[in-house]
Amino acid sequence: MIFAVLLAVDGGIPARALDYDRTATFYVGQLTDAQAWHDLVRHPNKVGLVDSYLLAGAVAWTLARFWDDALSLEVEGQVVRHFGVQDHWEFNLPAGARWHRFPWNDRVETTVAFAVGPSYATRRPSFEVELEGESTRLLFHWFIELTVGPPRAEWAVALRLHHRSSGFGSLADAGGVDALAMGIKFRF
Repeated sequence: MIFAVLLAVDGGIPARALDYDRTATFYVGQLTDAQAWHDLVRHPNKVGLVDSYLLAGAVAWTLARFWDDALSLEVEGQVVRHFGVQDHWEFNLPAGARWHRFPWNDRVETTVAFAVGPSYATRRPSFEVELEGESTRLLFHWFIELTVGPPRAEWAVALRLHHRSSGFGSLADAGGVDALAMGIKFRF
């Protein structure tokens, strides 16, 4: 991503800023007992769901688009309410990239995104402590999102992996959790 920004600044990729390109996403999710996010991919049959949920609202701004709108860079602000085993608020500010161009978009408009940024919990998350042995209020957050919807519609269904972690020990010794989430995204 940094490479793309540097090329755009240097003139290597034509980029255009879009101050009107915003989305709002509302999603619900359920926490998992996965020790690491890749367990969801490698051993999905060994991962269980926990009696803890999240309800989130997010607003994203597209900062720039590249390659004839195939790739966009965006920043997203999230407000997340945890309930169940965990009971706290979480605030996230991830930035990342979204790919918009797929060969089937004339039938089902599809995007894929990845973003990372800081995550702040209003309390030390109890299930993260139970799962990881400890946790802190300030960790990293990242998400992977797949959206699908009707072509050129102002809405899409969003499937998301919502992740909090210590960033391989760079921000804390331990902590973090994964949630599987689903919601709806609106463009405005």
